[in-house]
Amino acid sequence: MGPWLNEALPAPMDSAEQRLGTCPKSHLSNGVQLPAAPDLYKRWHPDKAWARAEMVEAITRVSEEMAWLMPEADPIVIGDISTRYGGVLEGHKSHRAGVDADVGLYWGNGRMHKGGFRDVSASELDLEANWLLIRSLLDTGLVERILLDQRLINALRAYTIASGELTEDEAERIFPLGYTRMWTHTGVVHHAPNHKEHLHLRVLCWED
Repeated sequence: MGPWLNEALPAPMDSAEQRLGTCPKSHLSNGVQLPAAPDLYKRWHPDKAWARAEMVEAITRVSEEMAWLMPEADPIVIGDISTRYGGVLEGHKSHRAGVDADVGLYWGNGRMHKGGFRDVSASELDLEANWLLIRSLLDTGLVERILLDQRLINALRAYTIASGELTEDEAERIFPLGYTRMWTHTGVVHHAPNHKEHLHLRVLCWED
């Protein structure tokens, strides 16, 4: 996979221009509401689907890619992003600046839970669909990190190696082993508690 992986993964976090700290962290300026596109994705709370343009770009591109790769799968479910002007969003520590989004997980042959999110066990996880979702996200070049329960991370990591999608070294660069949140050091998809039902996407910001 080599060259694709090098281009898709975020730059080392010691590169100042790639730090999320260069983005507003407490508010959303010039936010864009994720437009309705029911054939591609379902906005669970449209009033909480305000985002920076980078997030809208990532979601749009990935949902179009998934619709092409897996036309029989359900549209992606998009949970909370931010309110119109950002700031504190009840139930979240982040989601304040339009750069964080909750995204549903595929289970049971490309199914998404249409009533919102539901816990998914490693045995229920649609490994192929969720790997394609993560790969499509990475391919945008806009991903800073993805948060997910470690048991689901381990299942996805094992799938990519067993299927020949990634070598062990490549898998380590995306799916680090262990319950670690040292995302400044290695990997992209990291463990976070209470993330058995969705993945948490954080995007990078373009230079203003």
